[in-house]
Amino acid sequence: MNEQIRYRVTGSLFLLAVAIVGLPMLFDGDGLPSVSLEPMSSTSPVPEVRRLSEVAPRSDFVARVDLLRQSVDEEGFHRETHTLFGEPVLSETVRTTDVWAIQVASFAHKDKAVSFRTELRDDGYEAFQSTIKNGNITRYRVAVGPLLDFAEAETLQQELSGQYEVEARLMAFTN
Repeated sequence: MNEQIRYRVTGSLFLLAVAIVGLPMLFDGDGLPSVSLEPMSSTSPVPEVRRLSEVAPRSDFVARVDLLRQSVDEEGFHRETHTLFGEPVLSETVRTTDVWAIQVASFAHKDKAVSFRTELRDDGYEAFQSTIKNGNITRYRVAVGPLLDFAEAETLQQELSGQYEVEARLMAFTN
């Protein structure tokens, strides 16, 4: 056995032995002042118990949850936008659109969408994924955004179309 390894093993065994002997002595509780509690008398007053309605304010939480459940289907897609609940909503732009995103691609397979989103992020773009369901068909859209300036959004749309050889679409972004 190498001499250096032998010294290390011996030192480790020594430290282990010191820990086994010393740690129980440190944590045995000797030297701590003892605490004595007075016994409770059977005549101790019982604290006043108040009704929950007196303590907690009224809430419409249950009604809001029920309303939310009605707006989402069994698979978690919003009934109006057909977008998976919790993901950004991409829609056609209108005159009053304030926030834009550029839909770069749409995939039938989630793994391809995730891969392309990762590629966009690696290239420095703020890319995200939005899942949409139309009937029985689920599509995974990859987009860049959100953007607050229309001119910047148009420029980025042209840049992405050329760089990735796709027909990027300018979309309205809502959360």
